[in-house]
This record gives sequence, C-alpha cells and structure tokens, in this order.
Amino acid sequence: MSAEQKEWYVVRTKPRKEEFALQNLHRREVGAFCPRIREPIGWATEWSTVPLFPGYLFVEIELQEQYHSVLWSPGVKSFVSFGSTPSSLQPDIVVFLQQAAGDDGIIRAGARFRIGDRVRIRRGPFAGLVAIIEKPCPERGRIRVLMDFLRHRTAVDLPIAAIGRI
Repeated sequence: MSAEQKEWYVVRTKPRKEEFALQNLHRREVGAFCPRIREPIGWATEWSTVPLFPGYLFVEIELQEQYHSVLWSPGVKSFVSFGSTPSSLQPDIVVFLQQAAGDDGIIRAGARFRIGDRVRIRRGPFAGLVAIIEKPCPERGRIRVLMDFLRHRTAVDLPIAAIGRI
C-alpha cells in the first residue's frame, strides 16, 4: 500500500474511549492521531489532558484495504460520512494540527494574557473587580493580577479560569 493512496478520515469513537481506540488502531498498524489540549480542572489548581475533539480521531488509511480493520477496532464506533461513503479530509488540516501539537500530541494555547492587560475577575471573592495582569503563569494555571483593593495596590494570584477580558 503506497502513501499516495492513503487519505485522512475522521472516525467517531465510543464515549470517552479515544485513547483506547487510538491504541487499538496503532496495534493494527493504522496511522491515527488524536490532538489533545490541557484544560483546568475546577479552579485551575490542577490540569487535565483531554481530546481537542472529544469522541473523534483522525485515521490515515487506504480506504478500500483498511476500512474494516478500522471499523472493527475496539473503541471505534463509525466513520464520519456524508452519505454512505466516508469523506476524506484535506491533509493540510491534519498536518496543521500535528505541527501545533508537537511530539507529545498536546496543543498548547498561546499566551491569552500579556503583562499590562486589563481584565475582569469573573469568579471567586473578587468577582466583578477590574485588575491588571502583573505576571502570567500559564504553566501553573494561575495568573498574578494587581488590584486596587481598599486603596492599596495588591498583587493576587488567581486561577486563569477566573479571569476574563474586559
């Protein structure tokens, strides 16, 4: 089977079985990709790695030869189709996601906030107050803001999830 015949397709997985389906597809020597992102849990004191597209994977196959191998892989539910035939993707889409994901398959968002940005605190005891970003710490899931609190400029570390743009 030549690489020129292979195309990218999207498959639907069983609920919360993306990793299981991915492992089974790799065992069957099917090229598969599941881009993931890191998202905060609760107040962003911890982070979880989750699929970018929950319930879906990308597979690179020669459809005629590998259709049944993919369809009958444990964890796979179906191909995404428009009509009765699975629809292939433009390879540029998957290449873009793979490049954004890096070696570990995790897409890391760029800095949402920069030093000096004005933000509104959305949750917690300071909800509704306006602050200025002093130090973004996305690797910790926290951000340090300066607030005018009781006529004092006060630095407070808050979860990124509690901050919103004005």
